[in-house]
Amino acid sequence: MTGTIIRKEILENILSYRFPLFLIICVLLIVSAFYVNYIDYSKRLNDYNEQKRLSADAIAASRMWDVTSGSVALKAFRPPAPLSVVAYGFERSLPLYYEFQTDGFKAGETSVGDESILSILGRIDFVFILEMILSLIVLLFASDMVSGEKEMGTLRGTLSNSVPRHALLLGKLIGGSIAVWIPLLIAILLGMLLLDVSPYPLLTPPIPVNLLLILGSAFVFIFSYFTIGIAVSASTSRARTSLIAVFLTWIVLQLIIPKLTDVIASAVRPIRTETVVSMQKSLLLKSLDEERGKILGERYEHIFGAGAKISTEPGTPEERAQWDAFKKEVDERYKVRKARELAGIDEKYEKEKEAQRAIANSISLVSPSAAFSRLVTDLAGTGELAKLGYLDAVRRYSTTLQEQLYSHVDRTTLILPSGGTASMSSIDKMVDLHTLPAFTVSPQGAGEVFAADAGSLISLAFWLVGPFIVAFVRFLRYDVR
Repeated sequence: MTGTIIRKEILENILSYRFPLFLIICVLLIVSAFYVNYIDYSKRLNDYNEQKRLSADAIAASRMWDVTSGSVALKAFRPPAPLSVVAYGFERSLPLYYEFQTDGFKAGETSVGDESILSILGRIDFVFILEMILSLIVLLFASDMVSGEKEMGTLRGTLSNSVPRHALLLGKLIGGSIAVWIPLLIAILLGMLLLDVSPYPLLTPPIPVNLLLILGSAFVFIFSYFTIGIAVSASTSRARTSLIAVFLTWIVLQLIIPKLTDVIASAVRPIRTETVVSMQKSLLLKSLDEERGKILGERYEHIFGAGAKISTEPGTPEERAQWDAFKKEVDERYKVRKARELAGIDEKYEKEKEAQRAIANSISLVSPSAAFSRLVTDLAGTGELAKLGYLDAVRRYSTTLQEQLYSHVDRTTLILPSGGTASMSSIDKMVDLHTLPAFTVSPQGAGEVFAADAGSLISLAFWLVGPFIVAFVRFLRYDVR
């Protein structure tokens, strides 16, 4: 019985005027989005390779002092994510590179500078199409599948025969969703074919696996919206009422909840901006360097006398030994203190951000669209995990550079009690820049993504099962009299 109803629903939907229109919309939007985003990915990949080459050439022609003095910068470039053709995520807003200095690192430029405001606001990818366009169409498809038959009286006639209600509802749900997925699959396959004939690494691991997981997530997302539409349709008695209800439901789930999460989280748990934190760290470094300079300046004049010439080899050997021992102790003490206090600022800021992020994530997961976005962008390597992973890799690389390069440079500033300031610089070991390790970013595996996005999986599962239960209960209670 259920199989017969499924076939009936599939045929009715395919033979209706809505099916070819939906097919045309899917093919035009999805295939064109794949093509446009592939062109953009190719451009960004070429820019990435060229910038890496130019940076490597600049380093090859430089000496250690050029890098440590800041005249030539060491940079960590972020490779573009291949699956950004499917889900753009943070791809354009993340820094193209981070620049390293003796006192840490700073973000470089982003890739949004050459875009118009219309291209930034209207960025279209597979995720955007599913969330903003196809989800609404799917809701409209499902909105009259029950209420329309109630209004026309055909449902009363069907149920007056020996047709089990659960079989009828399951048939409508499965058959309707299959009819919706046929145009989607055709459009997706055409898009994949377009990528396959182009110089795109479609079959390079882990792209095929992640792409299948993204398509599976898309199936669950679309099916959940179709189930929501069926639940609304089963809860109303008129097609027009059902249409208004599904549209309001879409506005709440797709526009209001996802867009207000960050605003609510910021109001509930306000935190400092990155600019404020950066200024605090700069002021801390300046204060510590000034404090250290005064201590060293006072000791320098105490050992060598007021008005002594500032030099790397002042006074007698005994005086220099006394000075070197004192300076080494002060340098080590302030090095530890600087690292501890900077780490304290970073740790406190990370905890603030994590608390705010947790609030925003918890609120956003009320919406299946937000859950779908987080899961798919993380699978594509353009989401929160990629953003945090890139920054973690930069921090680790900065620590490596401090140990292998910048720790061999000694810059000493003396603030003398008698007046005046002097600076001295020295290098205790020449480091070959070619021996420095290359910067790498490790992509997140599917297991890491699912572990980090457990909330998204639970949310999608809820929106898959919850509306079906509502539809099932409402349909069973429908009074045909």
